[in-house]
Amino acid sequence: MNDWQQNGGYYMPPTRQLRRDSNFVGIAVLTQIILLQLSFVLVIFALWFSGIIEVQNDQFYGLGNIGFLVIYSFAYIIGMGLPAPIIAAISRRKINPFSKLDSAPGEIGFVSVVLVLLAGMAICVFANFITSYITFFLSQFGILPPEMPSYLENNIPSFIMNIIVFAVLPAILEEMVYRGYVLRTLLKYGNGFALVVSSLLFALMHGNLQQIPFAFIVGLACGYLMISTGQIWPAMMLHFLNNFMSTLLQYAGMSLDTEVQSQKMILLVFAFIVMLGLTSLLILFGRSDPIIRLNRSPNSLQLTNGQKASSSLLAPAIIITIAIAIALTILSIIWGG
Repeated sequence: MNDWQQNGGYYMPPTRQLRRDSNFVGIAVLTQIILLQLSFVLVIFALWFSGIIEVQNDQFYGLGNIGFLVIYSFAYIIGMGLPAPIIAAISRRKINPFSKLDSAPGEIGFVSVVLVLLAGMAICVFANFITSYITFFLSQFGILPPEMPSYLENNIPSFIMNIIVFAVLPAILEEMVYRGYVLRTLLKYGNGFALVVSSLLFALMHGNLQQIPFAFIVGLACGYLMISTGQIWPAMMLHFLNNFMSTLLQYAGMSLDTEVQSQKMILLVFAFIVMLGLTSLLILFGRSDPIIRLNRSPNSLQLTNGQKASSSLLAPAIIITIAIAIALTILSIIWGG
């Protein structure tokens, strides 16, 4: 029986399967990146063309803070939420991004989830510090990250809307794409491989130097959570808590008089989260909690690291996706630095 035959039938060699899966992942992410760049512009143009807004009015196009955030969220849902399901349907892949993994363990206890989320938040704080050091190092060579706009105003409606737009929606849609579709598709080739590739694409999707290293580390944490629990919702919770913390700190900082006071507040909050996270991690290890162990997929295909790299990273769709993401990152440095 040759390499093409198994149990009287025919099958696709693992390297070719990986190439096909990588092209699916690449096309889904590439479409999403492009649509994210265009959806908001197209929505604003449609509103301007219909006379609803004036493009040169102000940063909110005359819609006000809440109206602008509603339009922004609509464009974001289109750009982030539609490509992966549509590409999966076109390629006839039956993927439920919210279902349990085949390797899902038994019931995960509430206490275990709370502890691992606290540990995950400590990792997010760690990622913040790593990103700050990288940003500072690059700034010494004149490579500056773009200024990140803030759409938060000092009132409760704006705060609530920012939580929905920048915490709730990303937690649902970005996890759906990068853990529900990308990670799930690549898991059969090994946990480590799926974690790294999905986190790399997740990081590059952000398209700016300030967020890429941070998003890569957070992506690893979210992917680890999904694999260890067999479910996507803990990853969504960690993603939400991180973005919620960021928005909450911005809102709290608006009531402080100086930047120094704001930085002190952030450091105190970060220190508290790190202490909680480390304590939680010690408890998890002390009780040998199964939530901290990665479950091996029963359908894992045995390929060498070289075969994985050549079959995945050299897939045409992956090459184009990475190239465009890097180009957009460079443009954000040139225009925003």
